[in-house]
Amino acid sequence: MTGATTVSRTATGIRLDRSFTAAPRTVFRALSEREHLMRWWGPPNCRVVECDVDFRVGGVWHYRLLSPDGTEHWSRAVYRDIVPDERIVYVETGSDAAGGVVHDRPASVATISLSPIEQGTHMDVQLVFVSALDRDRAVANGVAAGFGAALDQLEPLLAELVSDRREPHDVH
Repeated sequence: MTGATTVSRTATGIRLDRSFTAAPRTVFRALSEREHLMRWWGPPNCRVVECDVDFRVGGVWHYRLLSPDGTEHWSRAVYRDIVPDERIVYVETGSDAAGGVVHDRPASVATISLSPIEQGTHMDVQLVFVSALDRDRAVANGVAAGFGAALDQLEPLLAELVSDRREPHDVH
């Protein structure tokens, strides 16, 4: 692991920073391909059990997390911007099983930026909410901790992808 996730608050958002020892193209694959998202997305105790990804601007990523107590958490994200190996922007809301928007938690605009560094990739995640109150509600619901825990799970997947594809650890 190249380091822990750094979490900070902005005026109406949450920012997470992390570095990985995989090239940006490998990290991008893990962020954009269904089979990879199902392996690392969500906190360790709340796994993805259903996931549909239409990875294009205007496309929808719809998924279901399942808690150990059987509680389902559906989410829906609509992609706003995609720059291969560099950036993904989406708007995420709560949803129902059919993909309809529900307002059970604060919606956010997520911007995930990937930058090449000597050892691999730096990831900057910015989650922006409508207000500081919504940001605080999201933090209270575990968004920052859950996202950080998910990034911990991403690390071994990236190591596996690098090994399987014999992709370089760094980008130079």
